[in-house]
Amino acid sequence: MPVRVEGLTAGYGNSTVLHDISVEIGSGRICALIGRNGSGKTTLMRCINGILKPSKGNISVSGREISQMKREAIARLISLVPQGNYSPFQFSCLEMVLMGGASRIKPWSAPCAKEKRRAAEICREVGVADLVDRPFNCLSGGQKQLIMLARALHQDSPVMLLDEPNAHLDFPNQHRMMALMRRFVKERGVTALITLHDPNLALQYSDDVVMLKEGTVVAAGPTAVLLDDVHLQQVFGSEIRVDRTVSGTHVVVPCNPAF
Repeated sequence: MPVRVEGLTAGYGNSTVLHDISVEIGSGRICALIGRNGSGKTTLMRCINGILKPSKGNISVSGREISQMKREAIARLISLVPQGNYSPFQFSCLEMVLMGGASRIKPWSAPCAKEKRRAAEICREVGVADLVDRPFNCLSGGQKQLIMLARALHQDSPVMLLDEPNAHLDFPNQHRMMALMRRFVKERGVTALITLHDPNLALQYSDDVVMLKEGTVVAAGPTAVLLDDVHLQQVFGSEIRVDRTVSGTHVVVPCNPAF
């Protein structure tokens, strides 16, 4: 389902973070959201998920306005992998994943055998089947991220928001996470918006990119077209270039590593 953001202005208290944001994210595509710390990436995620109410503008999913929807309806449309992954309760990893299906379960009911089989299968696909019986809060940060990805996939929503999902992952798992997302997006026609710190991950895995600077959109569109020297330097305020390796792969590198 396409996600459309029109004239969005939002912030916290008297502090405005996003200024007149307008972007559209197409179905069956991965859109990378990049920008420096404090540029408004997480705030935009919160607005799309209906957690933060904007002061101006509108957000719609397949023509349905988020502001007019109840929390349960939003949960059926949008899943979220947040930055913070601590649970105040001692849930097992399987229980955490099963929470992704909460919107499909009647109040005061427990997940049925079908839900449990589905959750276990997703854990196998993500590569965390060996963690299902362990307490969630006893995992490493990277393991928690993978469990949260499994929970979002179990939610089976047409829109997925991933807020810095690679923050605690080692190098192989960063690429495993992104490759999994690319596969699920293409197989299920999911719309995925992913905040990334490393533009190389965006270059390799995303179809589109939204580049933010100080709460405004610098550029939005196909990654292959827009992720270039000019836009990267504009967003990050440093000399950065896109080089081609001997194998023909493009890579983003700083011109002066000491900046």
